[in-house]
Amino acid sequence: MTQTKNCPVCKMTVSEDSYTVTHRGIIFWLCSEQCRDRFNLRPSLYIGDPKQGKSAKQHGIKVHKKRNLNLELPNNNESASLLVQALNSLMGVTEAKINQGQLEIEYDLVEVSLEEIEAFIKSTGIHIEQSWLDKIHDSFIHYNEEGQLGNLGHPYKDN
Repeated sequence: MTQTKNCPVCKMTVSEDSYTVTHRGIIFWLCSEQCRDRFNLRPSLYIGDPKQGKSAKQHGIKVHKKRNLNLELPNNNESASLLVQALNSLMGVTEAKINQGQLEIEYDLVEVSLEEIEAFIKSTGIHIEQSWLDKIHDSFIHYNEEGQLGNLGHPYKDN
C-alpha cells in the first residue's frame, strides 16, 4: 500500500513514489519538479525550523503580485492563447491574460516568482522579445522578489 503525504510547497496530496527531498534527515514528498526545485531553494520558507518556529507557508502567508509585462507577443491568436493557457496552469499563477498587447499576470510569490514565470514562458517554445529597458525593469523586480523571499524564508517564533 502506498502512503500519501502533503507537498510542503503547494499542499497537494502526493504518494511516496513522487519526488522526494531529504532535508535535516527528514524525507519530504513533493508533487512536481517545480515544487522540488522551489523547496530546494528555500526549505525554511515551507517547513520552518524546529528552534525558530513555523514557516511563512505554515502561517498561511501569501504574497500577491500583479505585473504587467511589456512583451512582444506572438502575432497569432493561437500562440497567445496557448501561452495564456500554459501560464494559467502553472502553480502559483492565479490569473494570466493578454490585454492591449501586454501580458497581465497575477501570482503568489510564495509559490512562484517572476523569474520562474519567465523561465517557464521560455520553456514553452513560444518566442517572445523584450526591449532592453523592460529587461532591466524585470531585473529589478527579480532582485526585489529575491529579497522578499529571503526575508520570508526566516521562520519566526509563534506567540
